[in-house]
Amino acid sequence: MALGFVSQKFKAWEIIGEGLHFLPEIEERLLEVSSSYDVKFSAHGPLSDVNIGSLNPRLREAATKEITDGLYSAGRMGFEVYTIHPGFWTPIGVLDSEAVYKAVRESLSEIDRVSKDAGVKVALENMPDMPITMGKTPADLFSMLEGTDLGICFDVGHAHTAGTVNDFLAHADKFTNVHIHDNRGKSDEHLPVGDGSVDFKKVMADLRAYKGRLVIEARSLMDAELSRERLTKIIENA
Repeated sequence: MALGFVSQKFKAWEIIGEGLHFLPEIEERLLEVSSSYDVKFSAHGPLSDVNIGSLNPRLREAATKEITDGLYSAGRMGFEVYTIHPGFWTPIGVLDSEAVYKAVRESLSEIDRVSKDAGVKVALENMPDMPITMGKTPADLFSMLEGTDLGICFDVGHAHTAGTVNDFLAHADKFTNVHIHDNRGKSDEHLPVGDGSVDFKKVMADLRAYKGRLVIEARSLMDAELSRERLTKIIENA
């Protein structure tokens, strides 16, 4: 299990709850071993092939269930935060955007109900600037959250590709979770902090009042450590 490696370097881990780490399938084993490590946990819900805005009701139901199954599992394991993605645009979806938003809101309403039942705070994440993505601006993300008590996961790297970093930071008081990684403003590269063009000095200054977790998203443990070192220096010198 990857926990042994992560625990040597970090005190918290946001598990991507899909594939080999689908929470219901690792729940029993993780509960057995986690008490042996000084690590706190949060989770990212399934995201591959998971479209809560699908206009196919059977696929949307399956996508929502994939997320809520993981959410219930996160609750049983005592996780506090569970991050999810909005829906995404499909060929048929772009022909009826109003129906897509209606589908997303219905899915989020069900996820909100399960969030309260499971006792886990759910955060909806802003997406990078790609043709299929939703939730690239605060207005778009907030419109999907209307009528729910779901929070926001602010992804710095995603916002940088969309030119919306400052727009989102104006709503920092609404953040439940924050994802940290860098890029050069053109694509979602997930570079170490300082290897791209995100102004992390300003980002961290604007997040000064934020009390939640800063989750470093990296492509390797080495990159994650490098980001932590650089981010720590920025915070200390702020």
